[in-house]
Amino acid sequence: MKIKKKLVVAIGATLIVLVMGMSLLGTQNKGPVLIGDPQGQLVNVEKAIEADIQTKISATGMVKADKNETVLAQLNTQVEKINVEVGDFVKKGDVLLTYEQETKENLQRDLEKLDLQIQSSKILLNQMQSASKQSIMGAETAVANAEKNILDLEDSIKSIETSLEISKKSLEKVQNNYDVTKQLHSEGLAAKTELDDAEQALMNAKDQVNSLETKIQSTKKSLETAKMQQESAQYDLDVLLNKVEDQTKLENIAVKQNEIASLTLQKQALLEQLEKAAVNVIAPMDGVISEVKVQDGSYVAPGAELVKIINPDQLVVKAEISPYYAAQLETGLKVAVKYNGSTTVETEGTVSMVSPVAVQKSAQDKSATSTAIPIEVALDSSKGLKEGLTVDLKIITSDVKDVIAVPLLATMTDKEDNNYLFVVGEDGKLSKRMVKQGAADNQYVQVSDLEVGDIVVTNPTEALEDGMSVRYLPFEEAGEQNDSN
Repeated sequence: MKIKKKLVVAIGATLIVLVMGMSLLGTQNKGPVLIGDPQGQLVNVEKAIEADIQTKISATGMVKADKNETVLAQLNTQVEKINVEVGDFVKKGDVLLTYEQETKENLQRDLEKLDLQIQSSKILLNQMQSASKQSIMGAETAVANAEKNILDLEDSIKSIETSLEISKKSLEKVQNNYDVTKQLHSEGLAAKTELDDAEQALMNAKDQVNSLETKIQSTKKSLETAKMQQESAQYDLDVLLNKVEDQTKLENIAVKQNEIASLTLQKQALLEQLEKAAVNVIAPMDGVISEVKVQDGSYVAPGAELVKIINPDQLVVKAEISPYYAAQLETGLKVAVKYNGSTTVETEGTVSMVSPVAVQKSAQDKSATSTAIPIEVALDSSKGLKEGLTVDLKIITSDVKDVIAVPLLATMTDKEDNNYLFVVGEDGKLSKRMVKQGAADNQYVQVSDLEVGDIVVTNPTEALEDGMSVRYLPFEEAGEQNDSN
């Protein structure tokens, strides 16, 4: 009997273990319980929530001084000494650099030469108005000199043309020699050095021909000028000899008078340059030297940039925004500004300027067709920032509170560009809901015609239809599933 009892107990224990094992196995294979029609389309869902949504445009910008002055050169001169360096603080009136004293002396000499020209022109005018024997002799000499100049130039052209003909024949020989050498080199019968020498000789011969042709053209132009001068000198002589009508003489006198007037204007301009030819260049404002464009001994022309001065206490951020956001950009928008250095600097600002036109983009990518909209951001505080630093910008284009929102991927667009989404009803069936979208961030979008707690499909496709039965994970499990994805 004891043996039977032990056997019964053992069999019973084994059965219990088997039942528990099968039960556990069944539980493990069962999986999560889905909500909705067991035969319905499996979808991901979330509930509509009440949220605060802030829409931002991300960009980078450059810190720039809002107030600055670029000192420009006023005349052709040479810099003698630079008295400042980048980073120096200066006061209005400080001497930034000095010019060579010789510049002013040169202007004085130019002024003296101009005075002589004016005096000479006035003398000629007097001669034209009352011809004398001496003036007639001078005019005859001018004609003779002009004619001699023409003959000399014609002889020079003939000489150059002869040299050109010889050079062209030489070029033909050198070209033939090069062609033969090139052929022999290709057949392995001439060394590379021979080919190089032949090629160099060909280049020299071509340069000689080109040089002579250029010289001929230049000399011909000089000849044309000489002929015009001869005609002018002959005309002046004819006027003095009364070989032309008095009216022509009067016109010629008028030309000379205009010439004197022009020289007088040049003298006035030169006097103005002398006034600007101060040896010292002074600072036009208080500030910090941000750029020095010249160095000791540099030659500069009028309009050349010398030194740039900025006010470091009045900084703005200049940025270039994609035209994609053109409709959202306007002055007054709040901006979060951040500089990531060894110490992070964060401040806020306001869009103070939006360019009315798009411009060629000046960023590093510099695509030939890339454009951007320049903006400026006025900073609430510039503490910790310096001109030239690159900062990150978050331009807040909209900021709404307590609005109904759904995940970005929950909405779709039909052929008429209308937005819609699918709401899951208590019966597990879909209801296609037309909505209007509002503000959006990188997760949620504001929508109309929904209430907090409405269940929406977050992975809609074209296959979903109004009235379709669906199934979905319970929300805690759905959240875990979405997190794992």
